Amino acid sequence: MISRRGLAGLAGTAAVTLGAVFARQGQAQTTALADLADLETSPATNSPIHIPGQGWFESKTANGLADGVVQIEGPDGQYWTRMDFSGALKPAWFSQASDRDDDALAIQRALDHAARFGPFAIDLENKRHRCLTPLTIDPTRMALRGAGAVLDFSAIPEPVRHDPIFQLDDIALTQGWERTNGVLSTSNDAQARPLIHDLQLPEEGRYRLSLTVDAVTGDADFPNVKVSLSDRSTATPASITAIASGDHDLELWGPVPNAQLTIETNADIRISALQIAFHGQRECVLIASNEDSPQYGHKWMEGIEIVGPGLGTLRHGIRFETGAEARSSRLILRDVTVRNFHTGLMFSHRAYLINATGLRCACEKAGLHFLGGLRDAGELISLYASVIDGGEIAILNNDAEVALFGTAIDFVDQVFVGSGRLLLHGCHLEVNRPKASDKPLIDLGQGDVTLNGGSFTVTGADFDAGNQCQHIFLLRSRAATASMRDVTTYNLRSQSGALAGGLGRLDTALIRGRRPRHMAPIVQFDPQRNLLGTVPLDLRTSNGAAGTFNRFPTDVTTFKASPAYRHIWLFGVARPGAELGVFFRLRSETPGTILASVQAVKGDTRQVIGDIWPVPATTDWTRYLNNTANTHPASPGDGRMPEGFDEVALMLDLTEIEGTVEFADFFLSPV
Repeated sequence: MISRRGLAGLAGTAAVTLGAVFARQGQAQTTALADLADLETSPATNSPIHIPGQGWFESKTANGLADGVVQIEGPDGQYWTRMDFSGALKPAWFSQASDRDDDALAIQRALDHAARFGPFAIDLENKRHRCLTPLTIDPTRMALRGAGAVLDFSAIPEPVRHDPIFQLDDIALTQGWERTNGVLSTSNDAQARPLIHDLQLPEEGRYRLSLTVDAVTGDADFPNVKVSLSDRSTATPASITAIASGDHDLELWGPVPNAQLTIETNADIRISALQIAFHGQRECVLIASNEDSPQYGHKWMEGIEIVGPGLGTLRHGIRFETGAEARSSRLILRDVTVRNFHTGLMFSHRAYLINATGLRCACEKAGLHFLGGLRDAGELISLYASVIDGGEIAILNNDAEVALFGTAIDFVDQVFVGSGRLLLHGCHLEVNRPKASDKPLIDLGQGDVTLNGGSFTVTGADFDAGNQCQHIFLLRSRAATASMRDVTTYNLRSQSGALAGGLGRLDTALIRGRRPRHMAPIVQFDPQRNLLGTVPLDLRTSNGAAGTFNRFPTDVTTFKASPAYRHIWLFGVARPGAELGVFFRLRSETPGTILASVQAVKGDTRQVIGDIWPVPATTDWTRYLNNTANTHPASPGDGRMPEGFDEVALMLDLTEIEGTVEFADFFLSPV
């Protein structure tokens, strides 16, 4: 414990120390110096000198390199050194009268100074900085920090909008290619020659190639279509190799006076769109190392809000791109907000091992966009305790590896579009109601999407209108897989009745959430995933709900039940712990209602799983879908297949309907 005498001693020491500081400042020269340049002609003194807008300087023996800002060499070989400098530069030290109202110019001078003499921190404090020009940051030489600082790009001039300089219809066909209704296609059997088109890219800045592939199939070991955009004077073109349908994009820096576009394939393909447009430079903050940057020692950005021009802008927030070999654009983001841009974070060449904690990204088109055709990029981009908020697409990906932990994706139209890898661990997904049939929430060409824990819900806004997407997951190729385990779900309904569509596979296990969840009843309409198996179906009848079974195996998927048979059973393989989805079609000579239930069976023991569903039957074919996840919480069992039962069965009770009932296309799916 500190005694009163000790406290008095400490107070006395503090008074002496502060008194010395004030005394030194009191002894400061009264000669007025206008700016830092005046120190170069000021001889050393024992008194500090104050420069308005710059602070206090004291004379010291030369130590290190004079940089003209932190240390200024005087006329006698002594240095004028900033007092109390702790490694952080302030943009105000670099401002000039010619900057007028563009604070970005002073910030950039501070960044350039750190790149040359650093590493230093750039302290933006808690000020709002009006930025009318973009900023370039070397991530190895400076840390950009603030305490609620704002980089306000809301008034930065818009990039000029350019019409496409090339479109799919502009390319001349060669052997094996054809164009039908604007779609370019060929087959491997046609032995198509590469399509080559020469063009001019005269402007300085980036050119964007955008490609939409409708189909890639064939018997080759690796069916694909490769689209390249190159400068014929260099050996390394920018290229995309697509192995699945979907959208792809890449960029090339101009001018390229002798550019060449090449399309080649070993597969059956269809391309519905291809265009090249001039984008220039759209980012407001560029993270870029150069040839003189060290390979390691990357810094961070923290406590800053970066604000764009708002809706309709072409501007991007932060772009990670390094052109120098063996260098990278790695950076740590902490408590950074990027909002009101077209795209929040753009990832290009040598962007990898970037991580963010407490990031909020709220932009109009895309939160995170990973370009295609990149060099040394895409390795493990990770977000922790962050938010991607609003906009059309949360993650637009061309083969990068992305991991999100405890992160929220809120009120977007699509969670993921493209290819690559996405891990969502303990994340919260709450997305807009899908309003278009061709915009699934997760659209994966190739790669994998994994949801472990957390939640995945569609907002209940305008619930009765329903989700208009055909699937929640669209897995476009055999190389596309997805999984959900221990995920709490709500309102994952789809027009098809399935969670997933396409050639890939979705695996689910231990889906969580209160009942009813209003989710698509079937995981995926793949015959190999039907618990009822392929034909012959294990069809049985009984005289009552508890009567003895009579077997009527059938080799057809459509059959009629005459009035002689009022209890129909279709048996399948039990999957203990799984919820169960049901799909079938029916029609009846006489309109009425049948009762359907899913039951666990072991010998003569039968146990209803979930609700007993009334199913209307009319003279027209009617689809029926349901899921034990959608049962009422008070229904028998917990909606999951119990342990200890050998078989599962779909029981159809026809006692409340007269006449013959016809059934077709039974599907029983574990969820």
